[in-house]
Amino acid sequence: MIETAKTVRPLKAPERTSLFANREQSETGKRVRQYFETSGFSRWSAIYGSGDIPPIWKVIRDGHDKALETVVSWLSTDTGHTALDAGCGTGTLSTALASHGYEVDAFDVSAPMIHFAKYINAGRTKGIPPRFQVGDIAALAGEAKTYDTVCCLDVLFHYPYEEVSEMLKRLTSLASHKVIGSFAIRTPMNDFWMAVGQKFHKKNRMTKLHMFTYDEVERILYRAGFKMTRTNRVKFFFYDSFLFEAVRVGA
Repeated sequence: MIETAKTVRPLKAPERTSLFANREQSETGKRVRQYFETSGFSRWSAIYGSGDIPPIWKVIRDGHDKALETVVSWLSTDTGHTALDAGCGTGTLSTALASHGYEVDAFDVSAPMIHFAKYINAGRTKGIPPRFQVGDIAALAGEAKTYDTVCCLDVLFHYPYEEVSEMLKRLTSLASHKVIGSFAIRTPMNDFWMAVGQKFHKKNRMTKLHMFTYDEVERILYRAGFKMTRTNRVKFFFYDSFLFEAVRVGA
């Protein structure tokens, strides 16, 4: 699991206006929210936890833990002070960043996930506790360049390219310096695993894995004024997450 010990900057939590506007969710967004508020919550809260889980789930846990460790290592020596964790899940990354001295706003589309994140992270942060709230990336309406760093891990997997493009535009608009995220990279092997999953795991399947090429994501970021500066592919069997760091040009 992630190591979070570090000297904490003595910062005061800023006042923030609402991050969200009243916007209608897309059909994909509605399905994702429904999934993570029902069966998906039970599954993923267990995967992101520390208890005993089936071996196939442990593959995902180990991969996700490695991805989080990589992101924390990228940011542990950064000079940023504020961060947004978009799609925070159970809040593991949010708490790690807070313990490294960041002031963190965090949100997730799933209300049960947010309640769980508040519960399990209470009193664990060495620093200002993350501010957890329910929200949807598609409804982001915060002020431009509100945060030094914006993170979005293992979220874009669930949305098609057109929606991912709009999501990244909203997320990059909130970042004064850098954006860190992940996506499922398209490869022949990943196409094979997705076909297998669609054939044999249709029952109760409410979300679909969407994959993209490096060039597709790089183009979206370039149009938003960001340049890819660091990448890392975290692959554990069928868990395959392509991490990226992108910095605002001229920042």
